[in-house]
Amino acid sequence: IDKKINTSDPDLINIYNAAVETYRQNSLDIFMDCPSRERAGWLCDSFFTSRVEYFLTGKSLIEKNFLENFLLPDSFDHLPKGMLPMCYPSDHTDGNFIPNWAMWLVLQLYEYKQRTNDIQMINAFKPKVYGLLEYFEGFRNGDGLLQNLKRWVFVEWSFANKLVQDVNFPTNMLYALMLERVSMLYDDTDKMEQAESTRKKIRELSYNGEFFRDRMLSTDGILKTTDECTEVCQYYAFFTKTATKKMYPKLWKTLVKDFGPDRVELNLHPDIYPANAFVGTYLRMELLSEQGLYKQLLKESVGFFKYMADRTGTLWENKTDSASLNHGFASHIAIWIDKAVKALKKNI
Repeated sequence: IDKKINTSDPDLINIYNAAVETYRQNSLDIFMDCPSRERAGWLCDSFFTSRVEYFLTGKSLIEKNFLENFLLPDSFDHLPKGMLPMCYPSDHTDGNFIPNWAMWLVLQLYEYKQRTNDIQMINAFKPKVYGLLEYFEGFRNGDGLLQNLKRWVFVEWSFANKLVQDVNFPTNMLYALMLERVSMLYDDTDKMEQAESTRKKIRELSYNGEFFRDRMLSTDGILKTTDECTEVCQYYAFFTKTATKKMYPKLWKTLVKDFGPDRVELNLHPDIYPANAFVGTYLRMELLSEQGLYKQLLKESVGFFKYMADRTGTLWENKTDSASLNHGFASHIAIWIDKAVKALKKNI
């Protein structure tokens, strides 16, 4: 890998190089979680790392290996019918799985098709994708939202993970985007309609006039939206197109202006539980990049990642050093920095 970044800013160069080093150490035969703790292939992480492979090499060879691991087995021991492993090859004999990670696999398949036009792989995955949809059908409530999902419902490494039952809105936002991607992969108009109706119901039940709330709880058989709001829930809303800048201009302006690496320190919106690096920070950076807010993206990149690159020369799983300090997905910052630097130079 010899792809360099065209900037003289030492902090950006350092972060970019740390991202490349992080990718190198987590991309052997498949995309790994991290070298230090578990050298295994986790979904969701792979959504981001697979983008980095294509960005740095122009190919998707490791990604193909990674995806084939999930494709080739006829079934997965210890999992309910239709569900896919959160991590494979690495059977969890206790029957644990992350339903959200299976949704991220569908999102990755959509982008894999864009990168490679590997129609054979996409078609081969169709039975597993529709088996997954059938599994989720059993959890749809009268509003069409997923309720009481089993096992490890994972939003991100933050307080948001304590708000995952009974109806979790970030999970349902992701579900809606997954349905849209299925529609686009397999020309299934019914799934597009279901995606839109799911988004509409989330807007109706989750948004409180200022922020999207995280969950509904059932009391005596009656579902009621609770008051908790997390930062990451807002990012899920915009990432999944449940919210758009046009639909929610005030919220978007608040997120751009008030949130970021210094928000907690400045005590802004203290009632909104802060996001962690994975996946909140990454969804935020994706949104800033998507909207062309490149100067802000570069400034926040330094705020979020400089101390990691300075300390270890790699990028971390969390904002603190309490977990992995070399995590594959974190390499994705290289893409956003490169795109921002090129866009700003072009506009000079």
